[in-house]
Amino acid sequence: MALASVLASPLVKQPAQVIVVDDDSHDETASIVRRCGARYLHVNNHNIGRTRNDGFALVQSPYVAFLDSDDAWLPGNMEPQLAALESHARAAFAYGIARCAKEDLQPLPWTFPNPPLVSGVAPERFHLGYPNLGVVLFRSAAVLEIGGFDPRILYHQDADLMIRIAARREVVGVDFVGMLHRIRDPSRDRANYYWGNRQVKNWWPRGVGAKTAAKFMIKTRSLYFNRFCEDTAACVACGQRKNALVCLTRAVRVSPAHAIRHPRRMASLLLRSLQ
Repeated sequence: MALASVLASPLVKQPAQVIVVDDDSHDETASIVRRCGARYLHVNNHNIGRTRNDGFALVQSPYVAFLDSDDAWLPGNMEPQLAALESHARAAFAYGIARCAKEDLQPLPWTFPNPPLVSGVAPERFHLGYPNLGVVLFRSAAVLEIGGFDPRILYHQDADLMIRIAARREVVGVDFVGMLHRIRDPSRDRANYYWGNRQVKNWWPRGVGAKTAAKFMIKTRSLYFNRFCEDTAACVACGQRKNALVCLTRAVRVSPAHAIRHPRRMASLLLRSLQ
């Protein structure tokens, strides 16, 4: 679905413009990509940042976009971004809005980031509303200038790349919903994924002041708290009481302040987990 959505774009004049980087998968990716005529690169990194950098090393065009394999472009994606970059010669990247979707890519009502979108050199405001990587069109030179993705960062590598660029060059926000971003269904597996990446709640990038960093941390902890509560409820509905207690404990640990602010919700989830 991801590859087909990109190949359908009128901006892609020939399939060879599309580079698919396969990080040690064991499925039919290679044959599918080659049938479509896209370029295929197999790597064995098990590191998202390094894998994206390997793909970027093959880019020869002045602009570059990235898309994860479980998401999909909507018609028209990148067209407003390209127009924005062509009319803002100093801008390093232009970005739009993503729509959330179920695991089967059925659209949900939620979109992000919320307008008005940040433009100009404004890393402080940009830090509080990152776009999905799949709605961002970069000037290739801007990505090269900062050394690409940082392979030392295991989660939120895309945001790190964007904030490093936004701290030194202009960006342009365009009010256009250009892609579907797949949201994992609540479950113990989803809780494990976010628990493994919980350190992002303490992220404080260079060039961002203390007040803005604190707002980001509070926002991120709220997001993780609510996800773990959703995971708890999903486990309860499936009769997985032990898993429900694990998820609920994670909600408390990721943000004790939010747990204190929502005593009724926490008490209800705990009682349901123990029944």
